[in-house]
Amino acid sequence: MAVFDFGKNWEDFSLNALDQSSLKEAEESLESLLGREGLRGKSFLDIGSGTGIFSIAAAKMDASKIVGFDINQKCIEIAVKNSEVFALGSVTPEFRRISILESDSIAALGKYDVVYAWGSLHHTGAMFKAIENASGCVANGGTFVLAIYNKHVTSPIWKKIKRFYNQSPGVVRRLMVYLFILVIFTAKLLFTRRNPFKQRRGMNFYYDVIDWIGGYPYEYASADEIVKFLNCLNFKNVKVTTPDVPTGCNEFVFVKQQS
Repeated sequence: MAVFDFGKNWEDFSLNALDQSSLKEAEESLESLLGREGLRGKSFLDIGSGTGIFSIAAAKMDASKIVGFDINQKCIEIAVKNSEVFALGSVTPEFRRISILESDSIAALGKYDVVYAWGSLHHTGAMFKAIENASGCVANGGTFVLAIYNKHVTSPIWKKIKRFYNQSPGVVRRLMVYLFILVIFTAKLLFTRRNPFKQRRGMNFYYDVIDWIGGYPYEYASADEIVKFLNCLNFKNVKVTTPDVPTGCNEFVFVKQQS
């Protein structure tokens, strides 16, 4: 199965677009979910850490312990470099190469006050198993932040597009990127009435487009499916934010009930 090289995309993003303003946006995104004091003195687990931008933001927000992990070795190398370049708080994030599907390795990580898995678990090829494993890292009373692609009538079509992209030669992939920059820009503009180049969460429109059309494996679920699944795992949903466009990510905040 052809899979997308997230490490290459996030390396290019880090070299060409990541700056202090991106980190500030990432910090503001965490604040909107958890509050300004939401990470102070708390442990933070960053699942699918990619560039490390949210682990760095957690350090700036005075988290007491920060661990990020990713299955892509290039992402680990990038995250370490980024954490060395950008100013941090008193705690330096630790990054490890782990698969969320490796149950024993995940269990060995222990429990965290905040577990953050934004837009990563739907790329594992076993999304609900990944969600279950990630939820097991949340301490009693802790917070689980999750973002999963929304189920839409066009989702199966996008899955075929993504698979085709990853099976295509480089010249075809580049042409697809140029085409979908126009398609996605237009769709976002029509749905949101905002400039698509003004990104949230410290991301970048160009590299987000590559991530979107290339991100494979690719799974999706309705908001109700995710809430019901985590209710069965003893989590209470306290917030759901629906996406600006129908195939975007539903964003969830759950709290683990005392067992």
